[in-house]
Amino acid sequence: MKRISIFLLVLFVVAGSGCKNNQETLKPKVSGPAGQVLVVATDAVWNSPAGDTLRALFAQEVPYLPQPEPLFDVLHVTPGQFDKMFHTHRNILFMKTGPDFKEPHITVAHDRWATPQMLIEVDAPNSLVMARALHEGGASIVKKLNDMERQRIIDYYRHYLATDIYKKIEKKFHLTLDIPKGYSLDLDTTDFVWIANETPRTSQGILIYSYPYTTEKIFNADSLVDIRDRYLKKYVHGQIAGTYMATERRIPPEFKAFKKDGQYYASLRGLWKLENGFMGGPFYSITTVDKTRGKVLTVEGFVYGPGEKKRELMRQVESILYTLKIIPAKK
Repeated sequence: MKRISIFLLVLFVVAGSGCKNNQETLKPKVSGPAGQVLVVATDAVWNSPAGDTLRALFAQEVPYLPQPEPLFDVLHVTPGQFDKMFHTHRNILFMKTGPDFKEPHITVAHDRWATPQMLIEVDAPNSLVMARALHEGGASIVKKLNDMERQRIIDYYRHYLATDIYKKIEKKFHLTLDIPKGYSLDLDTTDFVWIANETPRTSQGILIYSYPYTTEKIFNADSLVDIRDRYLKKYVHGQIAGTYMATERRIPPEFKAFKKDGQYYASLRGLWKLENGFMGGPFYSITTVDKTRGKVLTVEGFVYGPGEKKRELMRQVESILYTLKIIPAKK
């Protein structure tokens, strides 16, 4: 099989920073709901194996949600229908086939008609070759779209910080987390805080807790879940006496370790339940070590919303967690 090349298009930059800034400010903001991809393809391509592969790619279920939800929602239009009304869509994917394309390519560009916009072009000589390209390059496409959606949220929240909460956790835990306005500090103890965004139909929670770093052996799934459940039982209670949040262990959480800017992190993704109750939902946590202070730090986001879609609600709390930064101790 021919090698599939995935590369970033280098956009032409007008000489002089003043011209570039003026052009950027003139571009409209993106349109379209979060988590949606506009696909521009002829009916022939859309109804071919390439279209089937793309639909299957985006229709995959988001892991660890209580009800099935696709990775992305898809809106299809033909090239003839793709007029100015669609040009500002947040995520646009073009599918093109023809003899001019000698081998398959997947290319990515940004901010052609709006900002912050992502455009993906998938080119191939025919639909079968394109289907193979999408099969092999699909994970990269999903990652780029997820990263872009997350970055949009982070950039937006950064302009609307809940400064009182931001300063509180900065002083308390020696970390920064971009908590946006709308969240309130619901519980504040020595080593644990609970920050919540409540609406009549949904609840988004951010939990932060810390404890002494004594051994690296805690950085495995079982240990992190045990520690998590200990803190949840102590601090996160339901409205009925004797109920408290716990990890749903019948579906073991997904554990991942990764490094970012030289810092080690461990993540858990799974489902929570209300012990002795009937509530539940998804959660995601990130744990790392503040080496200069000998502390383990965990930041966690969870969602509750019976009957509501949770993909974008979880994306929002996860985006907050990804802004985590440890403040180095002064020497």
